[in-house]
Amino acid sequence: MARYPLVHYARLIFLLLAAIAAAAQTSTNPERFQQAGVCARCHVAQVLEWSVSGHPRAATGCEECHGPSKAHVTDERNHVKPDKMPLGAAIAGLCQACHTQGCPKTERRASCESCHDPHALFHPKAANLPARGSEDDVLRRFESHLKQGESLIEQRNWNAARKELQAALRLYPNHPRASAHLAMVNRRLNPSLPGFDILDDQFDAETGLPLHVRVSGMPVEMVLIPGGETDLGNDAQPSARPVHTVSIAPFYLARTELTQGVWMTLDPANPSVHRGDDLPVNNISWEDAQRWIAELNGRVAGGGFRLPSEAEWESAACAASKDIDPGERAWYRENSMTAAGSGEFRELDAYAPRRVGAKRPDRVGIFDLTGNVWEWCSTLMKAYPYDPGDGRESPDAPGLRVLRGGGFADSAVYLAPWFRHAERRDRRLPFNGMRLARSVPAR
Repeated sequence: MARYPLVHYARLIFLLLAAIAAAAQTSTNPERFQQAGVCARCHVAQVLEWSVSGHPRAATGCEECHGPSKAHVTDERNHVKPDKMPLGAAIAGLCQACHTQGCPKTERRASCESCHDPHALFHPKAANLPARGSEDDVLRRFESHLKQGESLIEQRNWNAARKELQAALRLYPNHPRASAHLAMVNRRLNPSLPGFDILDDQFDAETGLPLHVRVSGMPVEMVLIPGGETDLGNDAQPSARPVHTVSIAPFYLARTELTQGVWMTLDPANPSVHRGDDLPVNNISWEDAQRWIAELNGRVAGGGFRLPSEAEWESAACAASKDIDPGERAWYRENSMTAAGSGEFRELDAYAPRRVGAKRPDRVGIFDLTGNVWEWCSTLMKAYPYDPGDGRESPDAPGLRVLRGGGFADSAVYLAPWFRHAERRDRRLPFNGMRLARSVPAR
């Protein structure tokens, strides 16, 4: 990297501070921090530098230069570095990925760092900030359209909101906030989803997706889990270490465990040990669950039904069950007895699953997410941190598959949302059942 006298770096800092102040006056910094995402948690100075460059407007963010860096994001102690850390001449190689014709002013294709700060893009020797008059005018118009669009969203005037947001995006293409608002508005204008019947007019304010749906032609209701960043794990439990952050896409999760009545609509052979149409199907293996789901996907428009991933299941359980006593929301050893045992000891057959939906639902309307039967997840049992790209979500990989939630014969400790358990994919036990999940279907 080129070397400059200390005075030049002092001047650069002064210019950056001036630029930051100018940005603050136009209320762009909070938005830029949102656009930078998780990187803004720690790399404040770098995000401030980047925010005054032209890259945010071009939707060129941290990942374009440093890669997804998932291991770096999940490593809270910063032992793992970003995927890419270009220095010196390597910086020019990244620049050329977008600036294929070279520098707009000099047409040079090398040594970009000799004239541009890597994040702020200012020349280290520059005496003045670039002129901002035309840019400020564009920004004012953009903010006016965006503000009006957001006001119309609050009024649920979807058509008018769409026009304002489209006008805003013509000025700042790919702007994250405006793009997200427009996607939500388009969803409200056309809320239908293949394979789902929408049950009411409630919807998620961020995505516009309907909150409550029913599988078409099936008595299975599902609830939207909005997704977002969530913490998984528990440092007190060896198999759940370390606590780490993952990003979950919105998905739908069934309100109840799959019942035997629903199971037999596609497979007349009921595998359950404990029988009853409104009891959760039990004594099924992971492979049994996959075969049943494949049959369902062949009958419902759009398909896409599946078991939840371990991360999805834990994020739903952590978010929804806070401050609800286990006895109010779960069937487990303390309240699922069907016969008295001798003394303090009871045989396993003294316990049994109960009718789904009989206990108190959690905050989003889901029943029995913990207790009643253990629920199969799609995920292979591997050490945390959770990484969907490391093979643990491969349906063909050998190994144990995860079960979550605890069961009717277990103590309360097994109900913890972070408690991890696994079994062979072909093993059937009367404690194990399933719950349907589905990614948001494409239209």
